[in-house]
Amino acid sequence: MGETKTVKEAGPRVLPIVIYEGEQYFADLRLNEFRPVRCFESIAFDSEEGQIMCRQTGVVICQSCRMSAIISSYNLQKPLRCMRCFSSELIS
Repeated sequence: MGETKTVKEAGPRVLPIVIYEGEQYFADLRLNEFRPVRCFESIAFDSEEGQIMCRQTGVVICQSCRMSAIISSYNLQKPLRCMRCFSSELIS
């Protein structure tokens, strides 16, 4: 018979918070969207406003595998590689 694996979660996922035009947003890197902290609505990273927010908050997206990450402005000056597929083609 097949074995079953039990995955133990340490608790709920904590989403990073970024500030854009004085408002706080959750940056959901798994779903690729920003959500205001105060009310629940989402802004897709691929939308026009989402692309502007990505550039201003340090969110980068890999063109090859679509993984997203938040990079500090200090590291945006350096060559970056995707943590999943090691591609250097990142959209910022």
